[in-house]
Amino acid sequence: MTDVLTDYFDTLTKSFLTTLHTPQDYLNKLALTAIVVVIGILLHWVFKTLITRNVSDLQKRFIVRKLIKRSMIIIMTLVVLFIWIQAINALILLALLFGFLIVVMVRGLINNIIGFFVIKYRKYFKEGHRVEIGEIIGDVIDINMINIELLEARKWLSSDSNTGRIIKIPNKVIFDETIEIVGRTNRLIWQEIQYVLTFESKWQDAEKIMTDVGNSYFNAEILPLLDEANEQLPGNKEQSQPVFSLNTNDDGIVVTLRYLVDYKKGTSTKTHLQREILSTFDEHPNIQFAVVDIRILST
Repeated sequence: MTDVLTDYFDTLTKSFLTTLHTPQDYLNKLALTAIVVVIGILLHWVFKTLITRNVSDLQKRFIVRKLIKRSMIIIMTLVVLFIWIQAINALILLALLFGFLIVVMVRGLINNIIGFFVIKYRKYFKEGHRVEIGEIIGDVIDINMINIELLEARKWLSSDSNTGRIIKIPNKVIFDETIEIVGRTNRLIWQEIQYVLTFESKWQDAEKIMTDVGNSYFNAEILPLLDEANEQLPGNKEQSQPVFSLNTNDDGIVVTLRYLVDYKKGTSTKTHLQREILSTFDEHPNIQFAVVDIRILST
């Protein structure tokens, strides 16, 4: 065994010394490598410009950009390896591997790398899913070896729309925080529309209006989606239909419509339903909203 190791390292040493006598070959390969890098950067810039001009959706734009960037890096790496594979010395490979191990040992980096593989191969979530981590809500646009990139949603907005900000979270957060995921196996979530009516209002009319609008929306938008396999949705149509509920508080009668909606269309769907309901409410004078009436009496 000792003789085999000795012969192996003797061969490596001779190979390394031989390469020192042919510097011209390395200069040529360095020049080719530089050309490949420059071409790769130019192509990436061209693709990035085309995506910016032709893709209007902000989330899709980020995802496509990341896909193009990763593809370019992989292609450039393969080309550079092809250039150097005949000349690179085994000792250099060992030195690079040793340097990589030192970098990996940096505090926290190992957990981020483990977190990356857990997310990818345990299929926690992927690009396009909406996640809630602590107080942060956003759509996943990239998952790399170090962190998760989210396109922030909601925050100071009253809707579920994206704020435009990008948040980077270390991958190791999956070991420390509870993560709520939407879109993994189910794109549909429950939302509510709620009004407070005066005690004198005819809530039966409000119930009929809200139920009719909700059922019309359900038949047009949600019913076709229920045919898709979805382990998180009820198994029958009745359990997925809009639900009307009635309650009271100190201000008046509380009427609520609960309905399923695609989480990416939450704001637009609520706006559409509100328009339908409020327009019909206007046609019924016996339906009045409860308001706080402040009167100042002069003495």
